[in-house]
Parts: sequence; structure tokens; C-alpha cells
Amino acid sequence: MQSNFDFLSKYWSTLAKIGSTAESYLYNDPNACIYKIGMFAERLVKEIFAFEQLQEPDFDNSHSNRINILKNEGLIERGSKIDNILFALRKKRNNAVHNFEDSIDDAKAMLKMAYHLAEWFMQLYGDWNYTTPEYILPKKEPDIDYESIIQKQEEEIEKLNRQIKEVKTPVSDRTKIERIKRTSFVSENMDLSEAETRLIIDNQLKKYKWEADTVCIRYSKGSRPQKNKNLAIAEWPVKNGFADYALFAGLRLVGIIEVKKADTDIPSVIDYQCKEYASSVKDEHKEYIIDSWGQYQVPFVFATNGRKYLKQIETKSGIWFLDLRERTNVSKALSGWISPNGIIEMLEKDTSKSDFKLNNMPVDFLRDPDGLNLRDYQIRAIQETENAVMKGAKTALLSMATGTGKTFAFGIPILEYLNMDSKFIQALILCPTRELALQISTELKSLAKYIKGFRVTALIGGQSMRLQTERIQKNPQVVVATPGRLIDMVGRKLVDISQIYTLVLDEADEMLKM
Repeated sequence: MQSNFDFLSKYWSTLAKIGSTAESYLYNDPNACIYKIGMFAERLVKEIFAFEQLQEPDFDNSHSNRINILKNEGLIERGSKIDNILFALRKKRNNAVHNFEDSIDDAKAMLKMAYHLAEWFMQLYGDWNYTTPEYILPKKEPDIDYESIIQKQEEEIEKLNRQIKEVKTPVSDRTKIERIKRTSFVSENMDLSEAETRLIIDNQLKKYKWEADTVCIRYSKGSRPQKNKNLAIAEWPVKNGFADYALFAGLRLVGIIEVKKADTDIPSVIDYQCKEYASSVKDEHKEYIIDSWGQYQVPFVFATNGRKYLKQIETKSGIWFLDLRERTNVSKALSGWISPNGIIEMLEKDTSKSDFKLNNMPVDFLRDPDGLNLRDYQIRAIQETENAVMKGAKTALLSMATGTGKTFAFGIPILEYLNMDSKFIQALILCPTRELALQISTELKSLAKYIKGFRVTALIGGQSMRLQTERIQKNPQVVVATPGRLIDMVGRKLVDISQIYTLVLDEADEMLKM
């Protein structure tokens, strides 16, 4: 019986066997199919370790941690299609083991994702000039004795799976640096179907605390909003079609998501389809509407193609978002999804109130010798920064000599816009040196000495990561960090910067030289 994974047998017979066995299980036992696909991904990662001669970790030698090591090595790009595929396959395998998940639709989508993973693997570690054959969905053949085939395949896998040896291929003489440069190119040139993209989006949303499952949590299967649950309900009907997902925080309709194929212009989906759906909630669903904003009954809309945001293909990548509550808002790309708590905080946040406070703040204490004792040019810098914030500017460049008050200029507007009840980091300040990070942290504490509940944390090298992690767990509103320590802690998932609304690059000229 021919398999989509046969091309792997030239160098990796075990992988080919596992992929073929997963196909054999598809119709008779989709749960076992999903499990085998997870096994395929795990074996593939181990093959990379063998090829790269990487030592498997002594502590936490799990599939998840091995993937993380490959990401730290640069062999898998964070947020890439391959990263998303590995995450989706791992999560679905866990569901198959613990929740006995057995959806044929999910198994079909996962088989194709595993095929894409195999395609990437061959074109990175096998033959850079190899063109994979077109994927063909396995057909159910009534006259084939699947049980005998599966039993034979399982016996062969058990023998082959006992050890992993480094394989010699036409690209064995290529350097690791060359493979690191190539991995993103191969990954991003994959053409994922909408079904595969939906599976990836499901798992991305779960990361951000939404309950999402395109197959099971969908309107046609009876899924409806529930109290105390944050649901992403698939195929939600509106007056003129079906939204790919409708987001509900409890019984409140808070968002619409549209998912498209990789070559789609994402902002245009926001401008037409998302806006259209947000203004056409069905009459029988009006109980879920929390307010109206002009013609819109849904406050937030999102569109994506599951692709990592890349500046060079800006409009065809990333997660695009639009806040429909203000007519002047424009769509923008996000680094990740917004969690239910983040959505609720946005709904409760009153920017007009913050603008009013900022606009009517007296400058007496800025000039007061017993206060900040600032000079006129420093006060003007603060006021210009405030004006940029109140006008809704997305970026601003502040150029002042060292020691002339830049921290006050960006610090005061940041403090005015903080939500003191939030558990998320709202502002991130990056600095080139540890000394500057500590200085800014101290100055912000001084500025905010009368703001009850204000917390700022410095994340810098040369200090205990355990201690800094404990400080992060106290939910500071502002983090001041050096790039190296921040990247390390984000990579270890010790810091979540997905909800920040202000990013400051202090000493930007020095930062760009790093």
C-alpha cells in the first residue's frame, strides 16, 4: 500500500513506517492515527538531534523541551509554520492519550500537517533540491486487511525505534549555520490549507486561555456561550454568512475572527469581511451584544492566516486586529492573540478619561524646586510626548541629550495610562545596559511614589533569574529590561509581554548597534 511518507524511506525508514502506519489507522481507529502522528513528530525531532549531534537534556528530556532546545539553537524559528505544526501535533497527541480524542476530520488535517513536517525535514536534512510529490488523502479501501498491515508495521516500528543513528545525506557536509539560514525559507514556503490553519489557530487560542476546537466547539454542534467560560465558537452564523470564530467572554460577544489561506491580504479581510460580520449579528443573538459602536455590535475583530508576522510580507502575515469602538482606529498587526482577561481589560479601560487627566495635569510640580525641578525644555519634551499619546500616534521619536530628562518625558504618560488592577505587563522599556535599566527603574519608582499599587521590575543579566521570576509573579505594570535577559526569560515562558501597549527603546541608537 503506497504512502505519502514513502519518500522518507531513502534515509529515515523508521519515520516512513510511522507515517504509513498513521495513515493505515485513519478510518478504522482515528485515535490511534492521531497518536501515531504525534509519535512521528517526536521521532523526527530526535532525528534532528542525531543529525546535529546534539546532546539530549539530562533534565526534562520531554518532546516539548527538545523542541524548545531546537528553537534556542535557531533550527526551528519561533512562531514559524513548523513551530506551530509541532505544537499542534503535540497537543492533539496529548488529547488523544488523555481525552481519547478520535475525530476523523482532525486526523485528516493532522496527517497533512505531518506530511508538511516531513517535507520540511527532507528539504532541510535530506536533499535541498528535492521536490516532494503532491499529498494525496488516503482512501478507505474496503478489501484491504488493515489489521494485518498495521500489526506488521507496528512490529517493524518496534524494531527500528530502539536506536537512532546519525544519517548521511547529500546535505551532511552543509554547516549548521547554513541550515539555520534555510529553515525559515523552507517553512514559510509551505502552503497550508484552511483546515490545517484552523487547527493551528485552535492551539494558538488555547495558549491564550480561550477554549477552542474547530471540530467540537462549533455552532452547528450546539455550542453556545456559557457563563464563566471563554469560548471561541467556530462557524458562528451572522446575517450574511458564518464567522470562522466568535469570541465570548462568558455571555458577552467580544470578538470575531476570520482565518484565511497564506496568500491572502489580511488587512483587507478586516476592512471588508470582519467589519461586515461585526455589523450583522442575528436578531436571535442580540442577548450577547454588550453595546453598539455606530454600525458595529462587536467591539473587536481579528484576521489571520496562521503565518508568523514578517515585515517584508507585512499584509500577508501575522494576526491583524482592529478595535471598532473608535472610528479613527486603524488595524494593526499583533505579536499574539489577546487573552480573555486582556479583552475584558480593554473593554473596561477608559482612554478618554486618561486623555482628560493627561491634558489637564498641572505642570507646577514639574517646575517646583521641591518637586521634580525640571527646566522648560524638559517640560516641553514631556508635553510633546503627551500630545503624541493623546493623538493616538503609534510611534514617536524623542531625541534629547543624555541626562536631560527623557525618562520623565516617556515615564509620565506611561503612568497616566496604567490600569492598576491589571495583572499583565502594560509597558516594556528596553535598555542597552544593566546600569541604565536600574536607573530608569529607580526613577519610575520615584515618579510613581504617590501611585498606590505601582510595581516596576528590572530584568537584567548578572542577577538571579529565580529572584527576577519571583518579582514578575507579583504582576508589575512596567518592566525595564536588557534585551538578552528578556529574550531568555520570554523563551523560557517566564515572562508574558503579549499584552503590552507601550514599548520604549531607550538609547535607541545604541540598541540598534547590538
